[in-house]
Amino acid sequence: MQEPPSPIAPALDVAAEGLQWSPPEPVEPKHPSESGSVPSGSRVCDNCIWKKVKCDLRRPTCSPCLQRGYTCTYSSIRRRPGPARGSRRGARRANTSHARQRRPVDRGPSDEEESSTVENASLPRSVASCGSDTLAISESSQENRRTEHSTRLDILPEEEEYLLEKFLDMVLDAVPIFSKARFLPSLKDSLYSRDLVLTLLILTAKLTSFKFASDSFDLDSLIDLTLSSGSLQEDVCGDSISLDQFRKACLLAFYEFHQFPGQQAWMRVGKLTRLAYWIGLDRLDRLESFGAHDRGLSAMSRHDIEDWRLVWWFVYRLDTYANLSSGTPYLIDERIVQTALAFDEQLDCRPESQQRPQKPKLFLPFHPDSLWELVPPVTSDSHGTSLFNLHIITATATRQVGRALQLHMLGLSGETMAPRSDLERRLSALRLALPRNYLNPMRNAFVNETRSSHHARLITVLHLLMARLLISLLSCASLGEGDEWLLSWQQVLETCQDIASISEQWNSAFSLSVDPAVVFIIFTALIFVHLHKNFAGLTNPTLHSNLEHYQMVLLLLLEQFASTWTLPRLLVLSFKGFRELMVGPFSYSHIRGILARFEAPLHPRWLQFLSTDPADLDA
Repeated sequence: MQEPPSPIAPALDVAAEGLQWSPPEPVEPKHPSESGSVPSGSRVCDNCIWKKVKCDLRRPTCSPCLQRGYTCTYSSIRRRPGPARGSRRGARRANTSHARQRRPVDRGPSDEEESSTVENASLPRSVASCGSDTLAISESSQENRRTEHSTRLDILPEEEEYLLEKFLDMVLDAVPIFSKARFLPSLKDSLYSRDLVLTLLILTAKLTSFKFASDSFDLDSLIDLTLSSGSLQEDVCGDSISLDQFRKACLLAFYEFHQFPGQQAWMRVGKLTRLAYWIGLDRLDRLESFGAHDRGLSAMSRHDIEDWRLVWWFVYRLDTYANLSSGTPYLIDERIVQTALAFDEQLDCRPESQQRPQKPKLFLPFHPDSLWELVPPVTSDSHGTSLFNLHIITATATRQVGRALQLHMLGLSGETMAPRSDLERRLSALRLALPRNYLNPMRNAFVNETRSSHHARLITVLHLLMARLLISLLSCASLGEGDEWLLSWQQVLETCQDIASISEQWNSAFSLSVDPAVVFIIFTALIFVHLHKNFAGLTNPTLHSNLEHYQMVLLLLLEQFASTWTLPRLLVLSFKGFRELMVGPFSYSHIRGILARFEAPLHPRWLQFLSTDPADLDA
C-alpha cells in the first residue's frame, strides 16, 4: 500500500516543539473464541446484568436487548461475586475511604463493569457485522487497558459536572456527535458508557486548561494512553459496534488531527471513514427502509438512528478537511451518499409519541449543480439544525473545488477550463440562495443572532470564501501574463480581504466552539496577502498599508487558535519562516512559480517549499 503523505513538513516536525508522543506497540487482536468469550446458552448477557432485568437467555439476542435495539454482549471473564481470591481489597478500603466518598452516587456502571463491552445503541448484527474472523477484538487486553485507565482518574463530582457543562457549552459545537438537547438528560440517565464520559472529561480538561484538585492527576499521560490504546481495530471493530465506541473514536481522531498532526493522525481519520462505510453509515436511510425485514434495526429508537446520523456527518467533515488540507483524494463520494441531512426532530428531547411528523428528508444531490437547491428547505428548519446542515453544504462546495485543484496539479490544465467555469456558476448560485445578510461578517443583531450562532455562521462563510479563493488561484495558475491574469490575481486579493474582514469580527471566546480546521483557510489567506503586499505591480501606498493590517489581523487570529491547538502553532511558525525568506518584490514569473507548487495548505511539498530560497522560484 502506498505510504500516505505527511501533512507536516519535516522542518515543522512536532517533535521539534517537544510535543511528539510515541504510542506503544498495538496488541494483536484475537478471535473471541481464543479469549474464552464464546457465550454459553445458560449465561445472562451483560446488558441485562447492568440494567438489572430478567434475561430470557434467547439466542442470538434476548428479548430485553431486542426491545432496546442492543446486541447481547458477554464479558470475556466470568466474575465471581465479591473480591477475587487473595485480593487485599478489605485492607485497602480504609486507605481509599476518602476517595470513595468523593465519587458521585449516580455514575452508572462501575469501572469493573465498564471493562467489558459497553451497553449502548449498537447497529444490528445484519447491518454492522465486521467479520469475526478478521476484526474481532481482544476483550481481555481491552479490559486491562480500560481498567488501568479508569483507576488513574480521581475526579471530584463537582469537577466532573463542571467539565461536562464546559463540553456542552464550548466544545460540542465543534464536535457535533451528540444531540445538544438530549446530552444532559442522557448523562443523567447513564445512557453513555463510562469509557466515553471519561474521554470527554480528559479532553475537555485539556482544551480548557482545567486544573484538577488532585496533585497526582497527570492529564497529558492519560491523553497519550487514551490515544495509544484507542485503536479502531481493538476498541471499535467486533461482531457489533456500539455507538459510544464510535463516538469515542471520532473524538480521538478529531483531537489527534489538530493536536498531534502527522501521518498517524491522517491514517486515524482514514480508518474511521472506512469503518463508517463498512457498517453502512453512508446509506443509513436506505438501510432504515428495510427495517420491517430486520428486527434489529426496526427495534432501534428513532433517537438512536439520529445519533448515528450525527456521527456520519461528523466523519464526513473529518474526511473533508483532512484530505482537502493535504491535497489527497477524498474517501467519501458525496454524490452517492444515502444518509439524509439532519432535521429538527433529532434535536427535540420530547418523547417520540409527542413529536411532530417528520419533514421530507434531504440528501446531497448526485449532480453538483443542484447543491444550491438544498438551501431554501434547510434554512426553513430551526436555527441550530439549519447551521448544522449549511456547514455540510458549504463544506461540500469546497470539496468540489478541491477536486478541480487536484486535476490541475496532475497537469490537466486544458481539461479543467470547463469544470472551473462550472465551479464558478455553482458557487454563485449557492451564495445567491442564502438568506439575506447571511454573508454579513458582523452579527445580525436585528434578527437576535447570538454570538455563538454568529461564529458558527462565519465558519460556513469562510468555507465559501475558501472555495472562491481556490477557484481564483486555479485561474491564475492557468493563465498567461496579461490583463486577464491580473483580473484573476485581483480576485485573489479581494477574497483574502473578505477573509480578513471576518477575522476582524472574531471573538476568541468562541474559538473552542468552532471547527479548528478553519486555520487552513486563515493560513492560505495569510500567505497570499503577503505575496500581494510584496507584488511588484502594487504601487498604491494606501493599499499597502491596508495589506499590512490584514496580515496582522490574520496572524493574530491564527495565534488565537495556536494557544489551544498544535496545528495552528506549526502554521504560525511556517508563515513566519516564509515571511523572512520571501521579501519580494515578486513579478509575474515569481507568482506563477509559487502557484505551480501550491497543491494544498498542508501538502508536505507545499510546506517544504515555503522554506525555499526565493532564488529557486524560477527553477
